[in-house]
Amino acid sequence: MRAGRRGCRNPLRGGIQSVSAAEITLLSNGDSVYVGGVALTGSTESPAYATTDTSGNVITKGATAANYNIKWDGSTLTLKDAYITKGVSTPDYSSPVEEAAIGVFSTIGNAELTIQLAGSNTVDASKASKGVYVYSSSGTATLNITGSGSLNASGFQSGIQVESKNGNATLTIQNADVEAEVTSASGDGVYVRAGGSSNASLSVDGGSLTATGKSDYGAGIRYTFSSGISGSGTPSLTVSGNAMVKASGGDGGIRDNSIADIQIGDGNNSSGGIVFDNGTGTVYGNVTLEENLTVGEGESLTLDSGASLNAGGHNVIVDGGTVDDSIKNSLSESVKYTPSITTTSLTGGTVGTVYSQTLTATGSGTITWSLAEGSSMPDGLTLNSNGTITGTPSTAGTNAFTVTAKNAYGDDSKQLTLTIGAAANVPVESVSLTPSTLALEAGKSGTLTAAITPDNATNQAVTW
Repeated sequence: MRAGRRGCRNPLRGGIQSVSAAEITLLSNGDSVYVGGVALTGSTESPAYATTDTSGNVITKGATAANYNIKWDGSTLTLKDAYITKGVSTPDYSSPVEEAAIGVFSTIGNAELTIQLAGSNTVDASKASKGVYVYSSSGTATLNITGSGSLNASGFQSGIQVESKNGNATLTIQNADVEAEVTSASGDGVYVRAGGSSNASLSVDGGSLTATGKSDYGAGIRYTFSSGISGSGTPSLTVSGNAMVKASGGDGGIRDNSIADIQIGDGNNSSGGIVFDNGTGTVYGNVTLEENLTVGEGESLTLDSGASLNAGGHNVIVDGGTVDDSIKNSLSESVKYTPSITTTSLTGGTVGTVYSQTLTATGSGTITWSLAEGSSMPDGLTLNSNGTITGTPSTAGTNAFTVTAKNAYGDDSKQLTLTIGAAANVPVESVSLTPSTLALEAGKSGTLTAAITPDNATNQAVTW
């Protein structure tokens, strides 16, 4: 199971590159695409090539088949370690894909785009409305993302948007690792809009999709039908090929405005996948892990009816989350737990008195303890790797420090407070001399030694 690689984000930003009205063409023939504000026209026989720089500019001059970051052959847009920041800009905002970093549209037919990924690609459209946008006003809208690479697509309205005003809208991800997020205060990571009674579908076959919305109004994945408050179309999400989908947002992980329920399940592949809806994870179909899967704080993982989860030599790591009993029973030793420190308070100590207390934590395998960077124990005490605090404190006071418990699967830290009190006042009971008698000749000397009882008396001073 792929956990979803994060695309490498370049902090550099760029302005919006202008495109003349003459460059805006209807894409009913499917031969043009807008990338980074540049209209690329190509064909199988004569592809269009471009490179990108560290500011996210798309540059066609000097780009060839030997050095390209972007290739367009009329139907497939290939991204190879591309970095894109700018969106389409027209003087009168006449383009249907206005301010989209990657855009394809059609006003008289179907709009379709296939993106082939190689390497790590970033569409950082913080100053553009949408990262990737496919739009049709009269036909279907289809976006296919495939390849062995990754894509991190962001925009201040949506990361990825597939929209048809009157027909079906389809987003398909195959084998690639894709992240879609919004950069503004609100918006949806993935937005799929179809006609009022049409189908809005999202499928992930192999690879992963991580979709993040923001604020109380943003969803990770949102399906919308028609332009009204509600529609009657069918929203669906299918996972296969051991795919992973993680959707999160203030308004929910997966949302829609249809009167029909969202159909979530495994596709027609021989294996299914896992879907996390705002932390609630469900296994659909027969899934085999392709790498370790971590169930984090606030997350849960359960099996759908008839589903199964095979470790495949990997582990389900529970790091603050929960897994249901069926997963625990079926995976047995392949369910691992990160440490969770259970010690909540420490017994106080006294200056001059030997101190010992052992810290406790739950977790799989061997747990080792250490002090967090910048923390220190009270004078005279040490923390051993087995979690025992030992020593004889020498200074009174209250000390706060942070301890860390770590195993092979993760770690946990907690701040603890230890109070060391001053030594208790033990009164002197008697003082004796050794020797008890002493005879001296004139000019000679001798030594007397005072012994105090008890030997732990607070005041050990003797005045002769």
